[in-house]
Amino acid sequence: MPFYVDISWIYFCVVFGIALICSLIMSLLSTNFYTMHVVIRKFSMLDLEFPASPQELATFIKGIFKLPVEISKKSLWALKTQLYFHFLFIPFAYGSIFIACMKVSFKMTYFGHGLFAMLAWIQIIPLLCDVVESIYLLKKIKPDPVISNPAVHQAYVLLEILKWGIPLTAAICCFGAAFYFWLIGMYSFNSLHFLLIATAEIIIFFILKKLTKKSEKEMMENILVAAA
Repeated sequence: MPFYVDISWIYFCVVFGIALICSLIMSLLSTNFYTMHVVIRKFSMLDLEFPASPQELATFIKGIFKLPVEISKKSLWALKTQLYFHFLFIPFAYGSIFIACMKVSFKMTYFGHGLFAMLAWIQIIPLLCDVVESIYLLKKIKPDPVISNPAVHQAYVLLEILKWGIPLTAAICCFGAAFYFWLIGMYSFNSLHFLLIATAEIIIFFILKKLTKKSEKEMMENILVAAA
């Protein structure tokens, strides 16, 4: 397997676009995430990914089963569906970062050339972490989830740090390097239309997210009516 892989920007646009579509679908599913945590309240995947303690993670999951039946079923379905759908999102999300790092690598010389290629390949680590996380959470979704021991919880926290830290570091480095090349005029005019495509994808993503987003007030009113 070659360490350096020269991939066209068109593949980045395709992979990045699919990742955005998956992200939009998961965002829509997350609007149905509710739990009974003292009162009926919303939660997000970040609440499950960064719980303050093993007890808090179990409390969030247990609270879903304490909701009124219809709301509980809807919340459970949305959570499980998002976790299963996440397996489809993972390769495209990290794949887009991989391609971006490789493209920047070919613009670099010496140290930078190898550094960005390494940043591309180590996306395998957060990809595996994401897979493990999804499996771990799926197994936790029970009416009475087992509270993890401190060692398992610390391993889970480390997994989340790697999952978020590695791709964010790579993305920031790629953006910084690309911006530098833009400032010094070291770019190909042939690649500009790919930048426009990626920008258009991001704009369309936010427009669709805005159009499909329900107001928190309206959703909570529906939840309270259903719970009454």
